Amino acid sequence: MTDNTTQWVNQAQDATRSMHQTLQDLMGVQMNVFQRLGEVQQKAFSQAVKATNAQFQLLSRTRDPREFASAQADLVKEYGQRYVDCANQAIDITVQAWQEYGDRLEKTVNTVTDKAQRAASPSKAA
Repeated sequence: MTDNTTQWVNQAQDATRSMHQTLQDLMGVQMNVFQRLGEVQQKAFSQAVKATNAQFQLLSRTRDPREFASAQADLVKEYGQRYVDCANQAIDITVQAWQEYGDRLEKTVNTVTDKAQRAASPSKAA
């Protein structure tokens, strides 16, 4: 009886360690995501500053309203595309993170389920 209890406790601890490790792994993923998204946000901010500077330069050197409108449209197109690129990077990072979360959780569920089934197996208890 004591051997069965000890074995069951060991298996339960093993399953708990697996879940704990997964939580630690997920925290690592989360920190990586925060870092990568921070880099994208910093890049987007930098692009916004550059766009503002370009617009001020355009204002200072352009006198004709038509020329200004045309140059302004070019700036919007150029920096708008850069903003879209940053948004796409952020989306890609988020999608990758959710995929990694799902993969790790699925692996843990399978591992813990297998361990729990082995712990509850009547052949092990006999």
